[in-house]
Amino acid sequence: MKILLVDNDPLFLELSKTFLEVFHRITANSVNSARETLTKLEKDSYDVIVSDYDMPFIDGITFLRTIRNKKISIPFILFTGFGKEEIMPWAIESGTNSFIQKTSNPKIQYSDLSKQIWQIVSSSTG
Repeated sequence: MKILLVDNDPLFLELSKTFLEVFHRITANSVNSARETLTKLEKDSYDVIVSDYDMPFIDGITFLRTIRNKKISIPFILFTGFGKEEIMPWAIESGTNSFIQKTSNPKIQYSDLSKQIWQIVSSSTG
């Protein structure tokens, strides 16, 4: 399994990649912009995209809509510090597969994220 992490914070990307690979056996590539993601998707295939919501130039929901408008059906998880009630309706309407809220407890948040990734990949392949 291979996922693509999208976040404009390089330290958070590194932390996310490390937690997922070391503790949850999930191979992760990372990019720091939506534009870079679209370039990566032309060259490589991924099982899931995990994207932040609050990024410069384009938010995670607009980014998801861009991907869907390009007819890219890869599963998409919105991984954000924003509260569910603030953006969840737009995320669902735009076609997100899951929504994980960032917390101050990395062990819990990456455990939740890992479970969602494995569940999405399992349901799409089986």
